[in-house]
Amino acid sequence: MDELQKLQRLAAERQLIVLEAMNIHYLPSYLSLRSQLASIGKIKMVTLNYSQYSSRYDDFMAGIVHPAFDASKAGGALMDINIYNIHFVAGLFGKPLAVNYLANIQNGIDTSGVMLLDYGEFKCVCIGAKDCKAPATSLIQGEKGSLLITLPVNQLMGYEISLNNGDSARFNYDRREHRLLYEFQEFIRIIDNGDYQAAARLLDVSMVVAETIEIGKKQQTMEFNNEN
Repeated sequence: MDELQKLQRLAAERQLIVLEAMNIHYLPSYLSLRSQLASIGKIKMVTLNYSQYSSRYDDFMAGIVHPAFDASKAGGALMDINIYNIHFVAGLFGKPLAVNYLANIQNGIDTSGVMLLDYGEFKCVCIGAKDCKAPATSLIQGEKGSLLITLPVNQLMGYEISLNNGDSARFNYDRREHRLLYEFQEFIRIIDNGDYQAAARLLDVSMVVAETIEIGKKQQTMEFNNEN
C-alpha cells in the first residue's frame, strides 16, 4: 500500500495518470449490474466465491514452488484470486468499516481463505481458493430480491435478478471481443483526454483494495519478502 501511495503522490505532483489493470470495473455487465442494484432494495448480504484448483498446487505440495504460491512474489489466494472479489465489492460499495481474513496457511502462504467485510448495514463474504474448487457463484441479497452471478467476477458476462414478488430478469452481454478490450478502451480515453478525475476515482478503488488486502495479510502474519 505504501508503494501505491507513493505512486499516487508522484502522479499528482507531475500531473501524470496512474491506473491499475483491473478489468472488472470496465465490463459492460459490471456497469449494468451497478445500475440495477437499487432494484433489489437495501443490501443485506453479499457473498462471492472464486475457487479454482490451481494447476500449480500439486507441485506446491511436492515442494516445487511456483510464483502463484511464492511469498517472495506476492503469491497466495488473497493476492492471486480473491483480489478480484475484493475489487468487485470495493467498486460497488467502497471502503468497508472492518476487515477480517481467515485463511488456510500452508508453508507460509494462504492457499485459500475467507475475507469478511463489514459495511455496517450489510455484511460481505469473499472466498478465494487455489487448493480446492467450486462453482463460481456470487450473490447480492437485498430486502426486495437478489442478484446472481454464475461466473468469476472478472469474467462477468451477465447476471440474473430475482425479486421477492416472483419477477425475474436475465441480463446477458455477449462478449464478442476480448474481455480486456473495455479496460484498454477506457485507459486510452482517460489518457488521451487527460481525464484526471476519472483516473483518481479508479485509483481510490485501488487504494481501498490495497488497504483491505494489507489488513488481511497482517491478520494472518503473512509478510512478503518484497515488502520488507
